[in-house]
Amino acid sequence: MPPRRFENWERFLAATPEYSIGLEVIDDTPGRRGNHIHFDHHSGVVREATMSAAMQAYIAVRQGRLMQRWLPHQCPLPVYVWNADQDVCLASFILEYHELLEQFHSDPLLRWIVQFNNKIDVCGGLYPVDLAELVRNHFTWVFEPFREQRMIGKTEGDEGLVRLTIRRVCDRLEDLLQGRAGISPITTVPEILYTSPHGFVIADEKGDPNSRLVLAAQGHTNLISLVCRRKNGRYTYSVIRGSPYDEDTFQVAGLIQAFQAAEDLPDARIWGGSNLAAGSDSELGSSLPWTRLRDIAEAIVGEASRKYVTAAPRERRSPFGILVVMHPAETAKLHGLLHECGAEVFTASTCVEASRALHPGNSLRAIFSTRWLPDGGFRDLVEMGKRCPEPTPLILFLPQVDGGWIDLLEAGAFDLVVEPYRREKIERVIAELAPYTRAPSATEP
Repeated sequence: MPPRRFENWERFLAATPEYSIGLEVIDDTPGRRGNHIHFDHHSGVVREATMSAAMQAYIAVRQGRLMQRWLPHQCPLPVYVWNADQDVCLASFILEYHELLEQFHSDPLLRWIVQFNNKIDVCGGLYPVDLAELVRNHFTWVFEPFREQRMIGKTEGDEGLVRLTIRRVCDRLEDLLQGRAGISPITTVPEILYTSPHGFVIADEKGDPNSRLVLAAQGHTNLISLVCRRKNGRYTYSVIRGSPYDEDTFQVAGLIQAFQAAEDLPDARIWGGSNLAAGSDSELGSSLPWTRLRDIAEAIVGEASRKYVTAAPRERRSPFGILVVMHPAETAKLHGLLHECGAEVFTASTCVEASRALHPGNSLRAIFSTRWLPDGGFRDLVEMGKRCPEPTPLILFLPQVDGGWIDLLEAGAFDLVVEPYRREKIERVIAELAPYTRAPSATEP
């Protein structure tokens, strides 16, 4: 563990011997240079198109034969780390226990943990999951040592804590493969400190990394997260955009640039990250209270939202026909917002009424529905949409999400919208639908 992160590849190459491996330890791009390799997905990457460090290591060992190629030249291989989060711990296990990995590579629980860690980490932890499934498949138990480390808070010079955390997670992964895994329930209750009218929240994770999974299961997508408060009065934050398609409004790069400019140590690199997930330095920390971040973020996101709304041409555009299939009281919550967004609204309150409305003359391009209806549910509407001359996607509107996002999407919902319903949400949904639906012809009435 070096005294500080390497600023770039040149520093890493100069300071380490041949056949060295870095795990999220360079403030530079991942990849291989000569006989050095860096597994990372934070700096200089498109986050959603880049595998987690552990998945990169898994592919390098299983498909690339990294250990077979390098160990004859250098044994043991030096591995450099800076922290001990889930991704680094799992990557360390894959490298250290590569022979065990070859023996148990088909173990479904190990594959599940590697794959789910990849999904969660690529999304900065804000991935909609079934929380009960994470517990049942031992994910939370395996990474409990990291959770305990996060609750304590890593500070400068905590090399021993980092090493111990990695060692304990590796031991638990070995226990998993040997059938000795335990269960660790998710008990955290993150606190929402601020809800913005522009589609993001500020939340206090209370030091628990599982908080982000809970927030994702609740339907939050854009997040400024207070990870922990330090004993020295400083703070650790994360900034996460849950969808790459919110970039027009929730601009992570602009936010961290503004946060960096407001810090008490402007010459120290406190804020950094990728296009989807960023944050403050894990050791130095930020001097800014969350209320200061709120004020900065509101100004930036508010202005971006206004530009996004006004940028869309509003004159002489064809109406965007939407069938709203809900109880009339629910329809009333959306009717005005849809008209403001330029949509032509058709309404129904049952599946039977919806089937009558879904005919070519209405030029419908989407169905907005609640989960249950008096004579069926959204799955019935999904099938109706598939049978239309032009497939008509369904957007599901929910009062809250209890962790079953994946099941609803796999059942055919194109997207989910959770209360409170706001104009910005509706406009984003319509923008996302546009590439997937037929634009009305200029000759259509």
